[in-house]
Amino acid sequence: MTLYRLVGYPVLAKVIREKYSDFTEEQVMVGERRSVLYWGRTPDKPVKWADTVAGLSGASIELATGVAAAVLVIPGSDNDEAAADFAWAMTFGMGFHLLDQRYVDSGFGQRVAIRCADPARLNSITRVTLDESAKTDRSSIPVGASLRSFGFEDIGELATRVVASGTIDGIGPDGKPVTIRGADALSLPLSKQPSEFLANLDRLVEILDRAPASEELADLERLVLIRDKTLIDELDDMLVDALDAEAPKRLSIAWPHEAVDEFGLAQAFKVTGAGYRGISDGLPTLADLLEPIKKAGPEAWKKRLNDVGVLLYESTDPDGIVSPRMPVRKWLTFEVERDDHRYFMHSGRWYLMDQSYADTVTTRTREIFGRPAPIASPPRWEASMDEAAYNEALTTSLGGLLLDRKLINGETKKGKFEACDVLLKGGTFIHVKHVSSSAPASHLLAQALVSTEVLTHDKKARTDLRRRIREAGHDPADYECKPKRSSWFWPRRKTPSTRPVCSPSPRSTSADRIGS
Repeated sequence: MTLYRLVGYPVLAKVIREKYSDFTEEQVMVGERRSVLYWGRTPDKPVKWADTVAGLSGASIELATGVAAAVLVIPGSDNDEAAADFAWAMTFGMGFHLLDQRYVDSGFGQRVAIRCADPARLNSITRVTLDESAKTDRSSIPVGASLRSFGFEDIGELATRVVASGTIDGIGPDGKPVTIRGADALSLPLSKQPSEFLANLDRLVEILDRAPASEELADLERLVLIRDKTLIDELDDMLVDALDAEAPKRLSIAWPHEAVDEFGLAQAFKVTGAGYRGISDGLPTLADLLEPIKKAGPEAWKKRLNDVGVLLYESTDPDGIVSPRMPVRKWLTFEVERDDHRYFMHSGRWYLMDQSYADTVTTRTREIFGRPAPIASPPRWEASMDEAAYNEALTTSLGGLLLDRKLINGETKKGKFEACDVLLKGGTFIHVKHVSSSAPASHLLAQALVSTEVLTHDKKARTDLRRRIREAGHDPADYECKPKRSSWFWPRRKTPSTRPVCSPSPRSTSADRIGS
């Protein structure tokens, strides 16, 4: 079932768009909770592709279709609508089209998913890069993985949708994991029995008060959502000022959460609430959205950002609608600085970008250096040793294969490069550098990163590495030529007899690269 959380509405009757006011409104009881059911069907119209079929085949097809939809709106608590400060909306069929998006609690479903997901069983992450391009990217790993495997950057990226497996006490089969899809809406298997269904909803309220399921999943919420209404009004005023500029800076458009799934289907759009009637071919541009806002005086622009909306269509045929009506405000992205802080608006909500930045960097650095050393007891780097001598001692100590200065070739990198200094069985590639300043440390990281990327993706480089292994008198079948082991370096102390910097190249996922 698909569930929305509604907030800020005047009365339950106002959560349905006026366009669907002719749908049946019925007072119902869900268990002991007085609720409202809206249901109906759009008038049957000839299918839009009938003329195309007739033109190609000469056969006339007489088919008509309409759209069925229903929304069950349930107060958040008690039997008295006025006593609840939020409501639930369960949509069926195309019911999400009926909801007025101004009252949808943005990110509700994702907040639930973050608190219920198995941290090691994430299936899909949709994220937006917080800059002027506002790039939206969706990554999927069908078998499930940790957030690290998706390469999510907790600084400068905003998660907008999470799909994961998790076990929720009181929801779904006892003790069995369920699939949780969370964005603005929440999709998971709720009970079909009224009393149990209400218990499920109450359980969701409890879940929202919990902490995220792991510190890693908490990164998906690291950007601070602004809830101070006074501050929001001030930031909105700055947005309106930007609209008045001849060439607005740091202002762009991005797909709202509700439209991401329709990307690729939509080939036309319509602006509503601005006196326009026609459907325009293509996708809306920033100018398409700002023009109807500016038809009124600047004093009305803030209100018109919510009143003027956009509908997406499969084509210029009015029957091909593929999205709910979304206010222009939800299409805009805007970055602004105020009192030495940066704020970013996405999908209609304001976020504080800089808070905890330094704390985040410090925490990440501590995590990196706090990880166990990849090699428990490396030999001492004696004062008389140079780097070559130490590599030989390390090879003997670990039973590895010495590849120091044994360069190889690949197709994707110009020139020769070093696969590693010492290779261990099982895919551990060890890079060693005598560190006395930042320059050799940077060289170490670059060397390990190049080796990891090229050997992961370049077949010729792996073939050449096998040649080097044979030349050293070993069987290439005993060694993995793609880096598998992930770990990090530790710095050399300034005394002569200390451990070197040893860093096995990480796996070839962006989240694990040494660049961190």
